[in-house]
Amino acid sequence: MPHRPDARRAVGWCLVALLSLALAAPIAAAVPSPNIWPAVLAADTLDLPVAAGIQYHRATLATADGPLVVHQMQVDLGTPTIRLGVGLARDRLMSDDEPVSSMVLRTGAIAGVNADYFDIHQSGMPLNIVVQQGQLLRSPWRWVAFVVGKDGTARIVRYRWTGSITLPETGETRALDGFNTGLIPNGIVLMSNIRGYGAPPPDPATRQMVVELTAPDETGHAFVKQMWPQQAFYAPFPNNDVILVGLGAGADWLARLTAGSPVQLNLTTDPDWHDALMAIGGGPILVQNGQIVEDPDAPSPKERDYRYPVIAVGIGRDGHTLTFVEVDGRQPALSIGLTRPQLAQYMLRLGAAQAMAFDSGGSATMVVRLPGAPAPAVVNSPSDGQERPVGDAILVYSSAVPGPPARVLVNAGRPLELFAGASATLPLIGVDAQDNPVALSAPVSATVSPPTLVTIAAGAAAMPARPPGAGDPAAQVAPPAEPAPSLSVTAGPSAGSGTLQVQSGDAGGSIPVSVVTRLSRLVVSPASVAVAPGAGAQFTVSAQDAGGRPVGLAGAPVAWSVTPGILGAITPGGAFVAGDAFGAGSVTVRAGGAVGHAQVAIGSTAQYLSVFDRGAWSFRGYPATVSGSVGLVRDPAHDGHPSARLAFALDGTGTRAAYLLTQLPLPGAPTGISVWVYGDGSGVWLRGAFDQANGDRGTVTLARRVDWTGWRSITVQLPPGLALPITWATFYVVETDASRTPHGVLYLSDLRAIYPAGAK
Repeated sequence: MPHRPDARRAVGWCLVALLSLALAAPIAAAVPSPNIWPAVLAADTLDLPVAAGIQYHRATLATADGPLVVHQMQVDLGTPTIRLGVGLARDRLMSDDEPVSSMVLRTGAIAGVNADYFDIHQSGMPLNIVVQQGQLLRSPWRWVAFVVGKDGTARIVRYRWTGSITLPETGETRALDGFNTGLIPNGIVLMSNIRGYGAPPPDPATRQMVVELTAPDETGHAFVKQMWPQQAFYAPFPNNDVILVGLGAGADWLARLTAGSPVQLNLTTDPDWHDALMAIGGGPILVQNGQIVEDPDAPSPKERDYRYPVIAVGIGRDGHTLTFVEVDGRQPALSIGLTRPQLAQYMLRLGAAQAMAFDSGGSATMVVRLPGAPAPAVVNSPSDGQERPVGDAILVYSSAVPGPPARVLVNAGRPLELFAGASATLPLIGVDAQDNPVALSAPVSATVSPPTLVTIAAGAAAMPARPPGAGDPAAQVAPPAEPAPSLSVTAGPSAGSGTLQVQSGDAGGSIPVSVVTRLSRLVVSPASVAVAPGAGAQFTVSAQDAGGRPVGLAGAPVAWSVTPGILGAITPGGAFVAGDAFGAGSVTVRAGGAVGHAQVAIGSTAQYLSVFDRGAWSFRGYPATVSGSVGLVRDPAHDGHPSARLAFALDGTGTRAAYLLTQLPLPGAPTGISVWVYGDGSGVWLRGAFDQANGDRGTVTLARRVDWTGWRSITVQLPPGLALPITWATFYVVETDASRTPHGVLYLSDLRAIYPAGAK
């Protein structure tokens, strides 16, 4: 989200405006809630236990507006083994920022989400109140905050800062303009070491005075240790001490103090922050008292009606049931995101009595330790292409001690429905009596009734550390876990229904199983593509039965066709390659009596980039455990063009990448690129990056998994509004799963820049 309003102007901007906090807090007004949620055409859901009182849910939706991927984490604060905490990047307010997954891993949390807006690319400081373990670390800003009180209930609060400083010897009192914030013109700010970097250097044109105090007692009483005009560098001070920094008139007021003088510090807010166990900022407020509201003081109000990746929390009427929601966005082939009104409506539908958003856009991140995973990892797909370092996070901790398996969760508890001849791999998860996921140590046996319904083969595929489509987590520090058991099943030729039963020692579980030979609906994704002559696109298809329930099609025979045929050809796997002629038509798929369609247009021109064939590339691996090479080869080649050979060995843990580096100008104003990729089936994530004229870097995903072998055409669109001209910087492969260390070779050939028809 062009997210933090004017955040690049540094913390000082936001704190100058703290002078306006004497005004009454704005009141959110209830607004009508017309149905603005798009019609859902198809849905697939996944529910998994995380720990006692914590559940993860993912919904993949095909809607009339485009695809949506929704990640949810439900947390029951009434569970004795659960607590929430505030994570600070690098454990201080001012920092270089830190990914949520890193904060989760180093603190021993089981899950986490990003929280407040922060001073991006500058100080990294959260812009609103921070209360951590009952201690105030930063004074509030006017936007709303998420709070868990010392009574264990959650709520949304808009704090107003009322801090002051009193001189007991004279009784004189003056407003304290902030605590651990930026400096205020003519004001006084109190700072502790949690802010980081000590006292900031002065503006040469402004008087600045620093007063070092002894550590305040529980009542805020302290004594002056020493004082000095601020020097032109960041002055550190002892860990347990605090300092007062005054500018202009504030410096004049502090100059009257002397060493040994008593000082009374009053760190107060309205309402009183002392009732909070934790508090962290965000906004806007979305739902209040069970009604959608319009926040009168929302962050970035101009972004209200734009689709973005979004993240929010909903609070149930009991104050204990929390639902954290992340919706991916800015990825047209994966998820288009939501507007703020749509997010508010979704939170209300979830049953939230109160709800608020957090910093969204590229910051939107959800980290969860899923069953069978070695460590917590990012489950959503960040729109930056990788996880963004942020200023703070809400962390979820569980002290639950798993017991022996009490039941087996088969296929995440979802009924299985397959088209005749289709196959599926079903994860098996052990769950103890308190709903903690545990390993299944006893041998697994499975039966189906009737026995001819499906055939069963034991599998070894682990439940993935992140769901398909997940983004980059930070470095993983835990060793790989043993693969969770799974079952591979293949539907027989005849329709029918029955039960799949699984047993592992004393733990058992079952799901309904159905096989159908008739389908009600086929949904093709993407619904439309525009490609250049000779370029390609990959279509996928999902199926539904008469009740709208998803039906597995993997491995089943489906029939693809292109109309008119002159537009191009399509393989049995849905890979479309355009012909040489301009035009428009459709791609059609047929199976089980159902028909699905997608629109295809060949209306662009593709300019072949011959300079790519010169082999002016270099290799780089990240981290040092990654090795590989690049080179120019003539075999394999596509359409007579040589290929760039990228060999890689993604050894190590955490996020690993191998880069083919280049500096390739893309002339004019391209709308996309196309490239032919010879896949090796390694399953790596294939991405690219380009540099704009203003120095900003952009990234695109070419393939979330290279799960094919042989040549495949890939076309990706570039985002609009780029600073031209563009220089292509790299193609690279990525692995984020700590349990995988893929080695392989990819070949890239026939690189083209795509332009609108008629463009030069």
